Amino acid sequence: MKVGIIGYEGSGKTTIFGALSGADPSLLGQQKQQIREVRVPDARIDALSAMYHPKKTIYAMIQFVDVMSGGGIGKGLDAGVLAKIREADLLAIVVRGFDNGYSAPDPKREAESMLSELLLSDMEIVERKVSRMQKEKASEQEKALFLKLQSNLESEIWLKDMGLDRSELDLLRGYQFMTLKPVIVLVNVDESEADEGHSEAVSARLGLKVPTFVLSARVESDIAQLPESDQAEFLADLGIQATARDRFIRASYAMLDLISFFTVGEDEVRAWTIKNGSTAQESAGRIHTDLAKHFIRAERMASADLLELGSEAAVRNAGKFRLEGKGYITQDGDILHIRANA
Repeated sequence: MKVGIIGYEGSGKTTIFGALSGADPSLLGQQKQQIREVRVPDARIDALSAMYHPKKTIYAMIQFVDVMSGGGIGKGLDAGVLAKIREADLLAIVVRGFDNGYSAPDPKREAESMLSELLLSDMEIVERKVSRMQKEKASEQEKALFLKLQSNLESEIWLKDMGLDRSELDLLRGYQFMTLKPVIVLVNVDESEADEGHSEAVSARLGLKVPTFVLSARVESDIAQLPESDQAEFLADLGIQATARDRFIRASYAMLDLISFFTVGEDEVRAWTIKNGSTAQESAGRIHTDLAKHFIRAERMASADLLELGSEAAVRNAGKFRLEGKGYITQDGDILHIRANA
């Protein structure tokens, strides 16, 4: 999963990138793009690893991309920035919610301006396509679709809110439209508003149409540099239950409708990320394409049952070990062992 972090100058975007990714703030430069991959925290894989003592424990990973987004409101996103963030699965817009000593914060205006820029970038693509279709050969289905996109974008309706069906989405697959992506607004607030109680108040005050996530870049950056053993006490003093990174990753998984399943053994305990609703055969393909191609069955148990009962044998004796066919819908926390033809 790739999260693109964008924001206007002075929003604290790069500091937030450091807090979410764990990067040392002193090493963050002025490159056009910075990328850092971090593991997805999951207490279940920690417990499974403690049970199996594998040679390797492999967590699911999330990639944060900090894209330099130019100057202030109204200056627009250049083509290079747009090209980079089109590759992201989720867009995180950072807005200033703290007083910088020069001007009062206006996070709502910043967020709405950036959302408008994303919509306009899609509108330009659609308008060019509609213009070309008048000269080129295109199917009636494609013509009708792009005219519908144009009408909705002109009405400031995001493509993801149009209820496009599978065939329509397939036609749009290569375009990487911004307004088809889930978006979350990160409000960078002062240290005094870093607790989770203020988070709800700030979100309600903004009243945006997209999900809002409140954090203090300065506080979270300090936390990210602490040893994990010291972080819990620091968070408790601030009235925060978990780091912004952990809370943001959970929010991202929910927005993208992602879940995790596990493979376990003495060699490796590993978490795999899949779309909610994926079949056992599709989950097998996440491990290796050959496993999906030659799929026979999946041996399944719930990680919660294994951790509660203490062993695979106990799970079997309790009747909670199952053999599933290729159409079984993988559940969050499943442990799968895939049987396939050689």
